[in-house]
Amino acid sequence: MSLALFTLVLTGCAGDDLEKMIPADSTGVVSFDVPEILEKAGMVDGDKIVLPQSLQQVVDDNDTSPLCILFSDLPQLGLNTDSKAYMYFGVKTFGRVILVSLDDPDKARKTLAMRVGGDFAKVEGLDCMYVGDNLYAIDGKVLLVGTVNKAMEVSRAAKGAKTILSHTATSITENKQAKEALHNDGTEINAWIQGKGLKTILNKSDVYRELSQKMPLIGIFTESDIDAVTCFIDLDEEGVTMDTKILAADDSEYAQLLNSTLAKPDGNVLKAIPNSMDYIFTMCVKGDNFVKLKQIQQLLKMFGKLPYIGQIDLASILATVDGPFTIGLARDPHLEGEWNMVLATRSTDPDGVVNKISSFANAMGQAPELYEGEYIYQYDNKMIRIGVVDGILYMKMLDYEQTEGYAYEMEPVRNFFSGSVLGLFAQTHNEKNNGYFDFGLEDIFNGKGHFYTSDPKSNATLELLCSLCSIKARDAFGNEDDGDNGGVSSFMSGAIDKLQPMN
Repeated sequence: MSLALFTLVLTGCAGDDLEKMIPADSTGVVSFDVPEILEKAGMVDGDKIVLPQSLQQVVDDNDTSPLCILFSDLPQLGLNTDSKAYMYFGVKTFGRVILVSLDDPDKARKTLAMRVGGDFAKVEGLDCMYVGDNLYAIDGKVLLVGTVNKAMEVSRAAKGAKTILSHTATSITENKQAKEALHNDGTEINAWIQGKGLKTILNKSDVYRELSQKMPLIGIFTESDIDAVTCFIDLDEEGVTMDTKILAADDSEYAQLLNSTLAKPDGNVLKAIPNSMDYIFTMCVKGDNFVKLKQIQQLLKMFGKLPYIGQIDLASILATVDGPFTIGLARDPHLEGEWNMVLATRSTDPDGVVNKISSFANAMGQAPELYEGEYIYQYDNKMIRIGVVDGILYMKMLDYEQTEGYAYEMEPVRNFFSGSVLGLFAQTHNEKNNGYFDFGLEDIFNGKGHFYTSDPKSNATLELLCSLCSIKARDAFGNEDDGDNGGVSSFMSGAIDKLQPMN
């Protein structure tokens, strides 16, 4: 997707004409308020787009990132900074389409041709450039970037673009639910995604496909009878907020499933999670019902096929969970591609679980050392510590002796996990200003997210863009964890081979 995908990130609220071009059968649509986004990020100087020094520095330091390339080219893209832009997902010629209003089409042609490595030519009356899976088409002062659903001749792709740009077909504005979402007041980014199209949209992502294979639990949301999902993002200097609603009937299979599975949140689980973890994920479950889910049954079957460790009765251990099942992950600072990890959960029988694990390890000839109530093993370059604190069962897999405090001591984080039945927290570490992001479901229908920084005087919107630009290529879990680099899957599959008692 390269430049095409990221063009949408900083292009905001277009006029009615662009909105009317979006077909009624779209499975999802997102609107972006360009003028508000640019202004709140401090990227406007008069009628020019400029990069603040902090953002420019990040862009210079990470010039291979597609997002950084976009920011570098942004002043030369010829965008109409007084108009919205849209991205929508389709089912016909294009799987994904971006519509942007232009102020200077000539600048857009020149910049896109240089960056993408192609040339514009007249096809079906449109200025078109077809590179890879993407068609770039300019009609008057409108830029369309479409990712084709399958390989085709440029003329066919251009015909599809011409149909869209003519906006003669029934538009998404006839969908009351989608229109209300797009016109939500006071937010810069608004999205509506049809439930039945959610999985189709996500399946276009390599990251999602890999995650869904390793974590079938995602299917609870993507393979359900949810009507739609809406998301509203409010960008501000003080902080960024996200409001998400899952639209489904009270008696839907989705609602019945989660009501029978989810348990009450409990922030005390953070007493076992070091405050240095880059990512913390939690799902609060009733273990006895949790293990009955078909997605969990799939995971248990996969686990049972692992050599040695697959012999442990994981189902009976998961059945004792009553509340948060929490994972903390942090990049190993000493070995590239390795991860430090902590698992923690509220269990109805924490001591019994510890004894089961200990008995299993002893049966495999891996007797642990017992020190200050913790069972300690050596695993490769890390120590594994298994214990219980305030009723929370935990397993720490760290390559260092922990001296830092716990996430429980971070009040905003503790409050977040105390109110989220399902939640994710992430943080970026910076010498001057740390960034924090959380997103969680307060109940089965309503989710909220926040981005904020450790410096209340900083521009949170700008800091968010800087954080996104700092992400290196292949930095996501799925891309790095090939089963041999210390990620979750390699821990599961090779633990017994590397597990040794401490002497």
